[in-house]
Amino acid sequence: MYERFRSHLAAADVAPIGSRVLVAVSGGGDSTALLHLLARAAPERSLALEVACVDHATRPGTAGEARRVGALAASLGLPFHVLSLSPSSPSEEALRVARRAALDACARSRRADIVALGHQADDVVETVVMRLLRGTGLDGLGGIPERSGLVARPLLPFRREELREYARGVGADWIEDPTNADTGRLRARIRHVVLPALRLAAPDVDHRLLLAASSIRRAIERLDAWDAAWLDRLATPLAGGLVLPVADLSREPVPSRGRLVRAAAERSGR
Repeated sequence: MYERFRSHLAAADVAPIGSRVLVAVSGGGDSTALLHLLARAAPERSLALEVACVDHATRPGTAGEARRVGALAASLGLPFHVLSLSPSSPSEEALRVARRAALDACARSRRADIVALGHQADDVVETVVMRLLRGTGLDGLGGIPERSGLVARPLLPFRREELREYARGVGADWIEDPTNADTGRLRARIRHVVLPALRLAAPDVDHRLLLAASSIRRAIERLDAWDAAWLDRLATPLAGGLVLPVADLSREPVPSRGRLVRAAAERSGR
């Protein structure tokens, strides 16, 4: 598996040579495998790695789990940071937002070029199904992007079980988060109830969903490029933002108008 990972790093913009990389490690199987893979690749690619573990403090034992991640980082000779959360609520979305903010702040303070996350192909499948159930548009059906701002996801071509097999092969153990088995949470319910039922009807449903998400992401990339060219051509910078010409905007299809307004807000840092 390492050779596939090494080839992926060389081909994709997920860990360019000479990057300073903050690796987010929860202690679970995916992020543990990611850290071992990046540590192995680091000398060849001149990567400067540091490790961050977010302590959600949502259940007993999370501080001990963070210490285990710290011990793993120390065994690899890597700097380690514990990031304690104070989310606005215990909801999955609030925790996700707080976690991302904490990682972004740590990356800025450490002058990291990349925050590496351990999302993998099974996460993409679960995310697409989750968004379909909640209701989504084109961007949501594209699954999880490989790059988004500082964030990079080097493991998207790999499946959960092959990552655990790699971790076992290098003698690494990992922590099983009990919330991953809590079917009161939508993602866990999709993983343990919905997808097994879908596989009975279509055994290759995971492969089909991954292909669909990949095709949609390629379409989104083309649309993003078109949006950027439109803004370059017609938008006017003003006071830290952008002014969009109403007449030109109104001539675009309704879905394009929404995308252009959102792209302008993102470009303005809003």
